[in-house]
Amino acid sequence: MFEEWGAMEWFILVVDVLALYVVVRFLRNKVKHKLNEVEARQRHHLIQRRKEAQEKQDPSKNQ
Repeated sequence: MFEEWGAMEWFILVVDVLALYVVVRFLRNKVKHKLNEVEARQRHHLIQRRKEAQEKQDPSKNQ
């Protein structure tokens, strides 16, 4: 099969592999960024809940 390929077919294969690499890297980075965003949001909510719990336990410190 590969013996019959000319220069154009090999060039197309190289371009396809490079395009696939770019797409995979882009999606990987996008997913990593979104996971970091979700983790930051969860940390923020956790801090807020801890503050609310402290205020409920000792409301005199808040006033």
